[in-house]
Amino acid sequence: MNLDPRLAAAASFARADTVAADIGTDHAYLPISLLLAGCAPFAVASDVNEGPLLRAKANAEKYGVAEKMRFVRADGLSGLDPERDGVGDIYVCGMGGELIARIIGASDYTRRPDVRLILQPMSSPAELRLFLAAAGFAVLDERLCRSAGKIYTAMHCVWDGAVREFTPAEMLLGRANIEKKDPLFREFAEEWLARIETQIAGRRAGGLGTADEEQLRKEILAILEDTP
Repeated sequence: MNLDPRLAAAASFARADTVAADIGTDHAYLPISLLLAGCAPFAVASDVNEGPLLRAKANAEKYGVAEKMRFVRADGLSGLDPERDGVGDIYVCGMGGELIARIIGASDYTRRPDVRLILQPMSSPAELRLFLAAAGFAVLDERLCRSAGKIYTAMHCVWDGAVREFTPAEMLLGRANIEKKDPLFREFAEEWLARIETQIAGRRAGGLGTADEEQLRKEILAILEDTP
């Protein structure tokens, strides 16, 4: 199965022989791919709507892995019993960062040190990283990818209870991405720089202050000076 680059980036963090739970599974392409690749012995697919679950079941049957999956209609992790299934890797992909933060924050299971979270925000990555830093989650790694002409990041996280602090630029771009200097990173940072500059122009036109945006712009420019 050929995954969308966003889901492929998330799947790259899969741990061998680890039960997976895909929250907001839609077509269930991600857990099906993990099962076919032998990364997961079993997978739980959940979605808040019945339609996506029906599609997920149909795809699982099509690829011959339905007997290795459980399908649950649920809002986030509520209604699941991850401990019973032995879930080790939890995927929350293709949603806004604030919604992902709400889903993670509503479950105590995500705070187990043997559980890994693989998160792929479509928007608001800074808000998601702010939540993770304040709630004691460490971002172990990130991976950039290009999908439909846009650059996204996938995050590999674990709870360790430590509260962290990051600069505004690190919150927006991800410290791991800044340090790794992935081939896509310059373009990724430049895209965000352009958005920040648009925000500055808009706030100036409205007679609003721009101190925070100017500081963030300065930080991103400094990072770009050190990026090949």
